[in-house]
Amino acid sequence: MKDQLKLSALMRLHWRWWLLSLTLGALTLGSVMGLLAVSGWFITAAAVAGLQFVGAGTFNYFSPGALIRFFAISRTASRYFERLSSHQAVLLLLQQLRLWFMQRFLASSFKPDTQSADLLQRLITDIDRLDQWPLRVVAPVFWACLLSAGWLTALWFWQAELAQIALVYLLVLLFVPVLGVALGYSRACTLVELASERRQELLEPLSALTMLQLHQGWSAAEQQWQHTEHQYQALLWRQQLLDLFCQFLLFSAIALMSFHLLVTALPLVQNQQISIAALVAMLMSALALPEIWLPLATLYRHLADSKMAKRRLNQIQPATENGSYSTVTEPLQLELQQLSVGYPGAMQHTLPLSISLKAGDLLWLQGPSGVGKSTFLSTLAGWLQPLSGRVLLNGTDLQLYTACTQRQHISLQSQHVSLFNMTLAANLRLAKAEASDEELQQVLADTQLSEWVGSLPQGLDTELGEYGVAVSGGQARRIALARLLLQNAGILLLDEPLVGLDPTTAQQLIHNLRLRCRQHILIMTSHQPFAADTNCYQLQLKVL
Repeated sequence: MKDQLKLSALMRLHWRWWLLSLTLGALTLGSVMGLLAVSGWFITAAAVAGLQFVGAGTFNYFSPGALIRFFAISRTASRYFERLSSHQAVLLLLQQLRLWFMQRFLASSFKPDTQSADLLQRLITDIDRLDQWPLRVVAPVFWACLLSAGWLTALWFWQAELAQIALVYLLVLLFVPVLGVALGYSRACTLVELASERRQELLEPLSALTMLQLHQGWSAAEQQWQHTEHQYQALLWRQQLLDLFCQFLLFSAIALMSFHLLVTALPLVQNQQISIAALVAMLMSALALPEIWLPLATLYRHLADSKMAKRRLNQIQPATENGSYSTVTEPLQLELQQLSVGYPGAMQHTLPLSISLKAGDLLWLQGPSGVGKSTFLSTLAGWLQPLSGRVLLNGTDLQLYTACTQRQHISLQSQHVSLFNMTLAANLRLAKAEASDEELQQVLADTQLSEWVGSLPQGLDTELGEYGVAVSGGQARRIALARLLLQNAGILLLDEPLVGLDPTTAQQLIHNLRLRCRQHILIMTSHQPFAADTNCYQLQLKVL
């Protein structure tokens, strides 16, 4: 599908940073190889010159010494700047991944399972694992092939006979990571899945430890976790053995190649076709090959990690082809019947609440911090199961709707808003990609931002900075609210939307929302009561 996550497409957006990182990495490894080769030649040539009682004036100490210093400085400097450039490239990739996830979340059938202890850790781990593909798969393969080809080419021009021998061993080296993928790739994928299962099987029973012990269910949960743990440790041990086996093959192949080259080159030295110093330089340069090829011993693991992470993130599918929500075509009715909410295992929950809302109504939920306002909205959004009672949407239990239908009818803005290092217009169009500038200006006017946008030199093209650092907290909330309004969902759930606003701006914002959402149901939470309104319901949330 065209909406599937493609790392190559995200990396192309900042290809210059990746190219710089690959170039500097190759320069680093090339400097290591050059440093070993020149050092070996210099020490051996100096020793031979001393044995032959050659005068100091006939042996040039300065040029090789300068070349050694050049390679040493080049290795250090290129490694330093390679780290900087690769970190910058990875941070830009993570920024694009964060943006991709937000786009899928705003227009997706994805329903967060807040009861799962694995959800947040899985999302963080999956996004974090994706940078292993460019750093631990693409880059090591590129460096190994490039530098080995360069070393082989130089060897070919120096002594074609030796290059033919080296070519055979380099093909063997290339076979080792292929063998690792063939033997360990599927096992590594299974290991990633088991790691997620063992975490979930450990944390979720711990959250309900008391109830499991009272109902004698802890023993079964413990046995299940131990079974998964045993499978995990057995697979991990086999994976570590495969890592050692691949590393042994790589070291053995390079050692055999060096010995074979030495045996083949000794007659050439005796026939004075090559010098002893050149032979040592060639063997010393071969000592850099383990540093180049050793990261490929665990190539299969990083391939599996990135594949599994990509597969789980790709489960977030767009609700419609263009990634936007459909327009509300029927009046909605929301009925709460003795609804009590709370997180499973929490010490408190809200008192039962009943109310019936229709299009155009505003429900104002008031209560102090910790009373459960955010939990209440999460339940109405379908993200949590009610502890008791029911939520009916047009007469049907909310839990019977598909996640896609819920996302089309219900939109929730939490207290923590997400803005991205893009223009104001681009941030808004995350919710509606085809929105015109006129639509954006109108929704900004409805959220009391038109005067502020008009004062900006670049208007809609103003960059907001990473995490919206270029705007205030109140402006960030209203920009996120404007983005929410563009989704045109029938039920809007706003968690503390007036925080950071002065009373006049807050009252005008509510007035604009009532005008814009005449065919919608508005539910807001706040610490403060709201002025009386003929069409406004005010409820005080209380806990038991």
